[in-house]
Amino acid sequence: MRYEVKIGILAIVAILLAFWGFKFIQGSNLFSSSQTYYVDYKDVAGLTVGTPVQIAGVTVGTVKQINLDQIKKLVVVTLEVRKNVNVPVETQAYISTISLLGEKAVQLEYDRPCFGEDDCAESGSYLQGSSKGILASFLGTDPDADPAAGIKGQISEAVDSIRWTLFSEESNNPLARSSRDLAVTMENLKLTTARLQQIMDANSREINTTFDNLATLTGALSDQEESITSIIANADTLTTNLSSLDLDQTMDEVNTSIVRLRGTLDEADRALGGVTAVMNDVQSGKGTLGKLLTDDEIYNRLNRASIAADTLLSDLQDRPYRYVPFKSRKRVLKFDRKDAEIAEEN
Repeated sequence: MRYEVKIGILAIVAILLAFWGFKFIQGSNLFSSSQTYYVDYKDVAGLTVGTPVQIAGVTVGTVKQINLDQIKKLVVVTLEVRKNVNVPVETQAYISTISLLGEKAVQLEYDRPCFGEDDCAESGSYLQGSSKGILASFLGTDPDADPAAGIKGQISEAVDSIRWTLFSEESNNPLARSSRDLAVTMENLKLTTARLQQIMDANSREINTTFDNLATLTGALSDQEESITSIIANADTLTTNLSSLDLDQTMDEVNTSIVRLRGTLDEADRALGGVTAVMNDVQSGKGTLGKLLTDDEIYNRLNRASIAADTLLSDLQDRPYRYVPFKSRKRVLKFDRKDAEIAEEN
């Protein structure tokens, strides 16, 4: 085969593939059978060739062609739908907006499906066409109805639901309970405010007197401002002097004194322990003092010695001449006889 023939065949194949790709991008498949339907629109609202044709959000075809009929002042749109999709006779073809970016689609809507009998539209027939606004497309309402009415209805339902949830006595929602508690609190606050107003009215004179006294006190403080300033300055000076003292040295001296006092107390404790030991020895009869306190014989001896000493002193007082030095024995006996005679006479 010649080289030029090969180039020609490749060019034809490339052209066919490009044409098929272009049609495929537009939504048409040259290798599959399809049905064709026509729809008249007064305004296609930016519809383009290749726009998807959908049933319940599922793409079943594409817009194949858009032609302007200037005589009827209509736009004839050719829809290409897959062969296996049944389209009822009463199908409505709505031009709808399916995204916030303004993307369009032709929505096929019908009340009852068909199953290949007389109620299905034949290929090449006309369908009824209409357009949906943006709100009607997103809300799914009737395109001929007022979109605001649907929004109002939904808002009304939402408000009723919120009202029941938040303010109904039967609602167990935490916000509803809080709302009821808040209502009770506000009622109590209202009663409390009324009561407070009554108290204020009843004690208005005393309150006025209190405020007058407060004004007088404020005036007196204002008059004594210089004295108060002086007191504050003196306090500041005292604080400064206290802060300048060597508290660390003072605390060291105090700690040293406490240590010394503790040593003194320990020595006193040891001394008391010694006294206690001595007293225990005395009570047990040990030592001279212990024997003196516990031995009756020593007590008796001391008692007899005390009596003898007392007798001696009495005799010394009554008859001192007997104890005068340098007295002879005869003179002592002479005085004894006189004392005996005096005693007999008495």
